[in-house]
Amino acid sequence: MVLKERQDGVLILTLNRPEKLNALTGALLDELYQALKEAQEDPRV
Repeated sequence: MVLKERQDGVLILTLNRPEKLNALTGALLDELYQALKEAQEDPRV
């Protein structure tokens, strides 16, 4: 549901639930939180 792409030290997160208009659900928020946490701990970002 959350696509991750790293470019030149920047992590781009894209919400990918077009069929639900990217509505925020508990599962999507959990995945987004995890992606942000990983980015915070990644020295390449």
